[in-house]
Amino acid sequence: MLFPLLFFFLLGCLTSWLVIHLCLLSGMGLGSDADSQHHHTHTGVIPRVGGLGMVMGFALTYLLCFIYLDDQDNKSLIHYGIFVGAAASFLLGFIDDFHPLGAKVKLFAQIIIGVMAYQFGLSIELVAIPFTDVVIQFGFFSMWLTVIWIVAIMNLINLIDGLDGLAGGIGLLLMGLLAFLAFESGVAISFVLALGMVGAIFGFLFHNFPPAKVYMGDSGAYLIGFVIAALSLINSEKGTILAALIAPVMALALPIADVAFAMLRRGINGLPIFRPDQGHIHHRLRRAGLSRRKTVLLLYGVSLFALLGGLLAFAYQGRFLPIFFGFAFVIILLTLRGQNITTGLIRQLVTDSFQTREDTHNALYLRDWFIAEAERADRANHLWADFSFVLKKIGFCRAELTIGGEERSFYSPDLPHEDLSLLWSEVHQISEDTSLLLHAEKDRLSEIQFGIMSDLAAEAWSKASARWKEINKKILSFDPEVREASDCQQQ
Repeated sequence: MLFPLLFFFLLGCLTSWLVIHLCLLSGMGLGSDADSQHHHTHTGVIPRVGGLGMVMGFALTYLLCFIYLDDQDNKSLIHYGIFVGAAASFLLGFIDDFHPLGAKVKLFAQIIIGVMAYQFGLSIELVAIPFTDVVIQFGFFSMWLTVIWIVAIMNLINLIDGLDGLAGGIGLLLMGLLAFLAFESGVAISFVLALGMVGAIFGFLFHNFPPAKVYMGDSGAYLIGFVIAALSLINSEKGTILAALIAPVMALALPIADVAFAMLRRGINGLPIFRPDQGHIHHRLRRAGLSRRKTVLLLYGVSLFALLGGLLAFAYQGRFLPIFFGFAFVIILLTLRGQNITTGLIRQLVTDSFQTREDTHNALYLRDWFIAEAERADRANHLWADFSFVLKKIGFCRAELTIGGEERSFYSPDLPHEDLSLLWSEVHQISEDTSLLLHAEKDRLSEIQFGIMSDLAAEAWSKASARWKEINKKILSFDPEVREASDCQQQ
């Protein structure tokens, strides 16, 4: 038994590592990440081809299932659905990595993948309530619950992919949990595929653990997410479906909580709930002074603790879950104790949120206007003039923009801008040669408002300058002329 286990693990690991290594040697994917994007935590060119190695490791493991498993076991349509859905998920993400698709297009495609998986037999048909004889049949709602489950897990893995090694490590832990659940339930194909994916992700992490040489991209995130969702449903066929679904959900407690708080935070502040930002837990730990490696290892530890809860949910019919939840609640209380949270603070936050939402909506309109104006700026210096107007309207009293060692600045003479003790200040490293320093009065903007306005301002310049370079086919620097207009209308 030990040899087949090692074989499928090593097969996925070596295949994934080798494919990614060959991609790096050939320079594949370098163009997809050439331009720095706002909210990315890295600088430089890092290809997003890690998903290619993982899908090859998964595909090879799947093909060998037909040799290792019983012939009758391989004739189930549901098993073909796993591979078809995984391949479609990878392809969707791979296209998006190199030619970005809109959020609506990706969501529609994910729904199609979920419906297709349901037609192959992957479904949530019923739930048996533990400790009772109650069984809930979902009937008509079965397909929609299945689609929501698959789409949610796919996007959850993608949303936590914000730090070197984070999404891959959490995916590795989840696949290990699914392998254990499949072994306990006696589901051979789920056990083998989970082992293969453990190896494939492990091979990817050789290239992705801080400092990363490659990223999994949307292709790898969607692949891992779909396989987690599909294998969870497969495991439930021969066990208690509620336990088989709750176990991976509990193991994903950290990313679920992080994403939920992020959406709540954005909603309170008037930002689009799916807009990326740098308020996730790994961003906060980095700002607290932890290195990338220590941040990832700390979050691995939290995920391992949550994974223990998942195992307790599956084993012993959940008898030890109350002890686990009690211990987790104590940890949360101890964490909140150091945050100095009071009723007065909560009341002030609610009051400030109304003004913050209004200011945020105004800043979003100005951001979109400025990005559109980038298409009409005849000189990069004029782009800075438009940007200065936006910064003043948002509420900044002083700013310095540096591109390639050359600096442009502005300040409002009727506002205090020299006494830094009266100002909020933040530096944004937009790219390797571009930085933006912003200042605003503490009497005018709260710390939360300044953080939001500062982030929107940096995003506005990042996207506008990228659009300017795309149109004019030049590297952005101060005072370069754009391409000569071909006609009067264009000018």
